[in-house]
Amino acid sequence: MTPEQTEHRVFLNRYYTAARPIYDVTRKYYLFGRDRALEELLASPWASLVEVGPGTGRNLEILQRRRPWALYGGIEAADAMLERAAARCPWARFQRAFAEDADYAAVLAAPPQRILFSYCLSMVQRREEALQRALSQVAPGGEVHVVDFADLRGLPRPLAAGLRAWLELYRVTPLEPGWLAGLGADMVLGPGRYYVLARLRRPR
Repeated sequence: MTPEQTEHRVFLNRYYTAARPIYDVTRKYYLFGRDRALEELLASPWASLVEVGPGTGRNLEILQRRRPWALYGGIEAADAMLERAAARCPWARFQRAFAEDADYAAVLAAPPQRILFSYCLSMVQRREEALQRALSQVAPGGEVHVVDFADLRGLPRPLAAGLRAWLELYRVTPLEPGWLAGLGADMVLGPGRYYVLARLRRPR
């Protein structure tokens, strides 16, 4: 682990230790597009999924309820959230790691057929490296799905500027849709370009 990752983990643990008791209640008011991303995932057949940054385990719990026969896992850098997700999702397997260094095959003992980043990639320090690693380790023919803050350019300028400044306090940097498009992602932008849904496929 690099010194930058060590410092970032300290920040994540400090932040999430304070936030986790109210995390799910508060996030529903501004982490838009998550349920749309889950519906898109459930629209295709797969039997294994790893979520990067599962937080409290909210998404994994919803997916497992709808597709209980699948295998589920998570990659989590924050100890505070890893503890919470593991308690909420005892049927899932977890790895304490950063997205840039994760060993996806080790989580479920085989490459997962789907990998999900839900409002996680915008907090990753080396996001392109993390996304390329996920794409290289998802099963052949599998998919990497992303839902996260987009460039906010469809919002009124004062609102977008205020939101960006607020997000920066928590080390969140919205994703540029052009960057995702350059990686070959299929994309849908939410209202006001507030969020982006992206899907990247690994060839068979």
